[in-house]
Formats: sequence, structure tokens, C-alpha cells
Amino acid sequence: MNQDRNAADLRRPYLVIPKLIEQPTWGGQYIVQAKGWGNQPKLGNLKIGQSYELFSGSNLSLLTSSEDPRFQGELTDRDAVAHQTAPADSVALHQLLEQSLEATLGEAHSRDSFVLIKFTQALGNSFQTHITSDKPDPYWQPKPESWYYFEPGLITLGVKPGTDWEAYEQAVTAIHDEMAKISEQVRSGALSLDNAQVRVKALNDLHDPWQFVNTLPVPKDQLIDLSCGGLHHSWEEDPERAPLGNVLYELCGEAMDKVATMRSFDKGKMEADGSIRQLQIKDYFALIDRRAETNDPAAHIRNPESRERTEDYSLDSLLKTPYYNLDKLSLAKPGAQFEERLTRFKHLFVKAGRIEISAGTTTVTVTAGHSCFIPAAAEAHTVKNLADKSEVLVSY
Repeated sequence: MNQDRNAADLRRPYLVIPKLIEQPTWGGQYIVQAKGWGNQPKLGNLKIGQSYELFSGSNLSLLTSSEDPRFQGELTDRDAVAHQTAPADSVALHQLLEQSLEATLGEAHSRDSFVLIKFTQALGNSFQTHITSDKPDPYWQPKPESWYYFEPGLITLGVKPGTDWEAYEQAVTAIHDEMAKISEQVRSGALSLDNAQVRVKALNDLHDPWQFVNTLPVPKDQLIDLSCGGLHHSWEEDPERAPLGNVLYELCGEAMDKVATMRSFDKGKMEADGSIRQLQIKDYFALIDRRAETNDPAAHIRNPESRERTEDYSLDSLLKTPYYNLDKLSLAKPGAQFEERLTRFKHLFVKAGRIEISAGTTTVTVTAGHSCFIPAAAEAHTVKNLADKSEVLVSY
């Protein structure tokens, strides 16, 4: 039987075309520089907050090197990132999924439980939580989430033991109610943005929601696992302790924020026109997991476990969850190789160095800051080091 000429090759590796999301208020240049794209005119001055490295809406490049000048990211915004696009020299991941779900992802996978992998630089984020998978809700969807830090960061994680939950809710509600009044005054022209920000800072200082939550620094190469859900979390801003913001590799379920993220406090952030973010304070406090063991930061810190060691490479397990796993492959010398059989898809992100990935009859070159998707039907792949040493994050 002749193969459909429009069918995608399910036995080869593909470079992932990243979707780059500009965030002028909380992004930066780390992602662009890490990908070696700092000299591109369209990216050189933009603050990129996130790069979608893999999700069901990803496009896969037919090019075979991330060094090819034709290989470029897709600039988008958070409202349009899920819109299906069709860049030149590409095939959509959904085409592979429609061709054969099992051949693309492997056994025991469903399209409804795919992973979202993001490379993020964020100066801060709101107080938020996601529901747990064992507490069905008619609206909110679970969103398992885990962070691997590329640089030192600062977070809040869990609510402090002994917290007066009623006082906590009253504090964030009072801020939100007053913020709505200040926002309206700015939008009507009755109050300048500068004067509004002075009032907002005083409001935050007065009620101080940070008094109710654990704040902790995160060292480089630390893994924080929030896959259990129900846990309070936020990224924090501190120019001294975390000058780059929070730079991390994020694995999570593919549920979008509007159906997965409940926010209680947006830290007084206001757009230039006076608008403020919609919060879900009642749902946050109704659905958050209040157990002490869930809110203990130590319960969510993961340390590497060695899986394999040879003269050429080391393979460490960084994370194991019911939803996704993350390993780190370190190639110790030029020409070092790692070979592996496949029963499910693998996603490889080059954290440092330069590698070749071979599967089927195709070899792709992947440089630092870039990703490769290998369908399960490839059955095996080989990674060869092209640098002095390379580090590769392997998700599956």
C-alpha cells in the first residue's frame, strides 16, 4: 500500500518551532539570548515572558538544524497562542496526532491529557492555586504543574501553618474592592496612574497578604513539584535576590488559565489605562487544599536521583509524577553518545551545548535553548554530543 504523500513521517525527530509570547511588564531577554536569537531584529528589543516548547498546538519544523537561518520562532500573545498556525517548512503536531495517536504519543496516552512545556522568564505572578485532580468541579480543571529553575528565583509556596484563613480572605478582598474603586478613577481620568500606584502600594502595605504565605528562595537547578494541585503558589519580584526574575522550565497539564487558575491577589498590578486583572477570590478559598502537609514547602522540593552513569554520559531523574516525568541527560565529552529504545514520545530540550538527534533516517542538530520532539513510532533514538559537554532535559 502506497503511503499518503501528505502523511507525516512518524519515525523521525522534529525540531519544535517555539511560540514566543511578549510580556512587556514581566518578561525579559533571557529566553531570546538562550536561543541565540539576540541579533534578530524582530526579537532584539522585545521582552519575552514565555516560550511554548511543546503543546498540542505546536508546529514541528521540517528543517534539520536549529542553526538554519530559516528556523525561527513564532511571535504571538497569550490570547492567540492556542490558534493553529502554519509556518513555512513545518507540519502541525495535531496532524501527527490525527494520523495516529498511538504512533505519535505511545501507549496509554489520550489527546485530552497532553503536556504543556514552557520556558519562562517572569518577574512576578499573582497569588494563585489549581484544584486537585480528586476534587471534580463543574468549571475548574486540574492543572498539575512543576518548575525546574535555570537561575536563582524567589517564590511563595503554601500557606503558613496556623494562618487565620478568614483574616487572609478579608485582607485580599479588601485590597481587591479598593483596587476596583482606584481603577475606575484612573479609567475616568479622575486620578493619575502615578497617584493610583502610590495608593495601591499603601493598600498592599496595610493588608500585607504576604504575611499569610511561605516565601522562599529557589537555588539554580532546583525542582519544585506542584503536581498534587490545591497548593498556593506565586513567583515573586526582588531585584537583589532574583535580579533576572524567575527563569524556569515549566511542565504542566495543558488546561488553560481561564479554566485552571484561581487568583486571590494580583499584587496591585494595574495597566496603563487603569484596568486590573479579574480575580477568583471566593473560588480560591473554597477549593484550596488547607492541609498542613500540602502547604509545607519541603513536601514539594525534589532532588535528582541517578539512573545511569557511564564514561560518556549520566542520566538523572529530576521528577516522576502520574502526569509527566523529567530527566536530565549530561553528555561529558565531544562525540559522546546516548542510545535509547522508545515506547512513548520523548521531548528533548538542550539546556546547554549542542547535539545531534538521530531516529529513523533523519538526523537533526539542536543547539542550546531549542527543543526536539520524537514520536513513539521512531522506536529508538541516538543523541550525540557536538560540544565539549551538553545538558539535555528529557520530558515524557
